[in-house]
Amino acid sequence: MSGFKMTLITCHHCGRRIMVRVADAERGSITCSHVGCGAVNVLQSAFQYNETIVQGLPEFGRLTYLGKPERTYSLQVGRNVIGTADACTIQVERFVHNGRCFISRRHCTLTVSFDKWRGQLRYQLQDGVLDTDQKKMQYSLNGTLLNDIALQKMELIDVDNESIITLGGVDRFRLTHFVIPPEMLDTYKVELSFNPDRTE
Repeated sequence: MSGFKMTLITCHHCGRRIMVRVADAERGSITCSHVGCGAVNVLQSAFQYNETIVQGLPEFGRLTYLGKPERTYSLQVGRNVIGTADACTIQVERFVHNGRCFISRRHCTLTVSFDKWRGQLRYQLQDGVLDTDQKKMQYSLNGTLLNDIALQKMELIDVDNESIITLGGVDRFRLTHFVIPPEMLDTYKVELSFNPDRTE
């Protein structure tokens, strides 16, 4: 095991820390050396997924406007600024209700990232947009809701598949995740010798 570093784990029985050596890692288990314990801790093998998988994905999810289900917006990996302004990543139409548009020019941010431990794309929503010049958040005028619950200022929340995001309290969008096919995920799996934070 070239490059192996000795590490400490917590015994699942007595809760005290024990040192894992190369021989323990190769065997896949370690016996607790503390007096009165002697429990065998199985070192779980672990893996993660190589983050370069995102370069080969055909899409990163989409938003569907429920007022016109044929109107969809494709997401990109990273920050998606949603609003009516030309500079937005996701520029939505100025949907007018009783002569008013309730969506701000730069309304909210939907960030798409890859979770290397779960092998899934992660979607996080925040009201407003970070103003890079002033280094502060600029919040929407009429708020952002997730499944009919208003997001608080500074709140960054995970968005489940098929959740409803409402901009300005009026315009509703359904978020559809892109699910990475298992056969593709398997080709990006990286085996780790063991997970030092987990024992059985």
